[in-house]
Amino acid sequence: MNKKPIPVLGVLILNGPKWLQRQIDSVDYPVENYLIINNNGKGELDDDINAMISKPHPFIKNFKLATMPYNIGCAAGWNMIIKTYMNEPYWIIANHDVSFSEGFLEEMHDAAQDDTVGLVHGNEGDFKIGSFDLFLIKDWVVQSHGLFDENLYPCYGEDSDYIMRLQNNPVKRVWNLERDYYHGEGTEYYETGMNTKKYSQEMMDGLNYSNEKNFEYLFKKWGPGWRTLDNWKHPFNIEGLDPRTTIFDLEFCRDKHLGF
Repeated sequence: MNKKPIPVLGVLILNGPKWLQRQIDSVDYPVENYLIINNNGKGELDDDINAMISKPHPFIKNFKLATMPYNIGCAAGWNMIIKTYMNEPYWIIANHDVSFSEGFLEEMHDAAQDDTVGLVHGNEGDFKIGSFDLFLIKDWVVQSHGLFDENLYPCYGEDSDYIMRLQNNPVKRVWNLERDYYHGEGTEYYETGMNTKKYSQEMMDGLNYSNEKNFEYLFKKWGPGWRTLDNWKHPFNIEGLDPRTTIFDLEFCRDKHLGF
């Protein structure tokens, strides 16, 4: 029986094109659309990425590259992947420094064939609540729980915010896949953390600052117990406020801008 291909595999990249090449090389299951969001904003990756996607791939039918004029952030990038292919039943979203073991993508795709499953995570994650460095999300979950909160700019906390929504309105999630994927330097193990922030000390300092500010925002949005999943039922503790509601705070995001 011929299986359907993965409709969309989307990835954001800010630096480190070698990791993206490693990911592309590891794709071993049919993918209809492989979307790259280039968040670099300085033109540093253009030649490398164009070289990667100009070659035929045995499993990827269509490469699509969206080059941003500046770093739009993780949440906005994830939202762009969803909105670019809004008619698809699900999206797989991956960090660029993730690669797949043999058969992993097929297993992830197969897990999504259960109509009652809303999300498939690459693994259980650091806190055993599902990883977001690699995840599959269904269209009906986006409809019921919303897009990702772009106030959590440029990164850190967008996954925690979504977990708060899932705590209040649970859906069936899977994270016990038999096959592995790899995150980090090696090709035979999983390493937490992201290689983007290791690019320079300046970037690490900027991301650490934004991380601190984003955690303050999550405290305001979901209450003092958000770290232990003892969060408020409604955002900002406003009774009846739809959990999908976000109000973009321009000044808050400007304060965390990394200059590109």
